[in-house]
Amino acid sequence: MAVKSSRAVFEVLREISKADVPLGAAEIARLLSLPITTAARALNTLEAAGYVARYHSSAKFVLGKSGQRLAYAFMANFPIRDLALPYLQQLTLLSGNSSSLFTRLGWYSVRIALIAGTSSIINVGAVGEARPLTIGAPSLAMLAQLSEEDATRALQRNPVTAQQQLREVCARIRKRGYACEVSSMESGGYDLAFPLCDPTRSILGCIALEGLASGADKSQIEQARQVISPLQDILAHGASTLAPHYEHIDPDEIDLG
Repeated sequence: MAVKSSRAVFEVLREISKADVPLGAAEIARLLSLPITTAARALNTLEAAGYVARYHSSAKFVLGKSGQRLAYAFMANFPIRDLALPYLQQLTLLSGNSSSLFTRLGWYSVRIALIAGTSSIINVGAVGEARPLTIGAPSLAMLAQLSEEDATRALQRNPVTAQQQLREVCARIRKRGYACEVSSMESGGYDLAFPLCDPTRSILGCIALEGLASGADKSQIEQARQVISPLQDILAHGASTLAPHYEHIDPDEIDLG
């Protein structure tokens, strides 16, 4: 019973951490197929430990301070984050759009830094947001840089026809040096993403400019390229010391779905 209860607590924390909106016991119970009493007890446990907090004193919950500290500790495992932050700030200042740093973790892309812009129609995804490596401009910008072996492994969960389409998309990304796709967060907007690689051409992550109103025109692309280019050069010609601490884990063993 204790093992099952502990598992429920961690599953509830996981749902709270990845949700875009505050969640209550009834919603969590539905998402996890749990009795509502179990969901409520798990929330009470997490609230007492500071891992979740009530949203505006309501019956719904968001990530608490203890949970946020866990997230920040996780982000600290990616040395590229501190190096990239000034470039994110410059991108957002010049464009007014939100900019983010994503890194690859297994067959997923994870947002590890965000500078919110003033032009966003709605809130962009939270830091820690994960998505498959085949969905969205940030993911595809990194997928396009993988070796043939790794790309094949990343694509194998998709239907054969989708795999071929994704390979064609990746070929175009490699040719032009960036990805531009319909935004997953901003309705009617587009995301622009530039890959970041180390001296061995291993992918370290990507910088994304999110929620462009009507696609990326040449001036926006060139402006973003000029801001990011010095960082790309530093990484491409510097010492390969910025790899995350998760490279030893088989990507198939990482499940962020």
